[in-house]
Amino acid sequence: MYRFSVEFLSKCHVSCGEAWSSRFARWTFTKKSLFSQESYKRSLCEKCTCLNGGNTMDEIVRQEPKIVRAIFHHTEISRDHMTPEIQLFLLTPNCPLYHVPFQTISEEDQMERNVFHEPFWSIYWPGGQALARFLLDEGKGLVSTSRNVLDVGAGCGAVAIAAKLTGAMKVVANDINEVACIAISMNAALNRVHVEVSRENLLYETPVKSVDVIFIGDMLYDEEISSALIPWLEKARQNGTRIYLSDPGRHGLTEDLKKRLKILKRYSLPESIRKENHGYDTCLVYEFCT
Repeated sequence: MYRFSVEFLSKCHVSCGEAWSSRFARWTFTKKSLFSQESYKRSLCEKCTCLNGGNTMDEIVRQEPKIVRAIFHHTEISRDHMTPEIQLFLLTPNCPLYHVPFQTISEEDQMERNVFHEPFWSIYWPGGQALARFLLDEGKGLVSTSRNVLDVGAGCGAVAIAAKLTGAMKVVANDINEVACIAISMNAALNRVHVEVSRENLLYETPVKSVDVIFIGDMLYDEEISSALIPWLEKARQNGTRIYLSDPGRHGLTEDLKKRLKILKRYSLPESIRKENHGYDTCLVYEFCT
């Protein structure tokens, strides 16, 4: 199932890729029958009782019913992470698909293959967990007076959700992956918050001056992305935007970038997260300073 993840992380020389590879090699396939459209939609809306008038999830289902169905059917709603205040649709060991090699999924299940081909959105990575934890604990002063908050490389959307729960007025979660954007909308609905979603590759655009705060978790997977991020973040900082990053210490956390970072918080990662991420035992939250 995670063929793309393993190859991609290996190419980028990310240490945690070895942990993913060894886990995925053990997976076996168990196929479940799909819910009917009305059955899964009714179950989904029951889980998302948070919705104002029950319309938001209806709209998500109406726009992308097959993707929503695949996410709902093959993930579980989890609080088993550093931010139990936030519920998330995640792929966990309790999910049969977690134990499935990507190549064994039948081509007849094309939607499952498409949805879980690049499944970074289905994992709550340590940088995102630490940054969301930081926001929930200490973020009121950061976002409560902020009109516009941007979460770049949002993945499952937990940081954006934490920002909204902390009091941010407008939150945009940005991810270039289509399935991630749908998962973000589902997770936001699950947590009774409204988060706007963007699929633009913002690193190729001039930072918007109206953004008050930018959050970035788990994007420092190699030096190439770090080299692209630094000038973009510098431009954003020149606009007066405050910028916060979090990472457990991957290759993209270069010496050049470290010179621009101020450590705000250090978190010890739970044992389960350490196992999932090749032994990383701490995760730092930084402020980007020019």
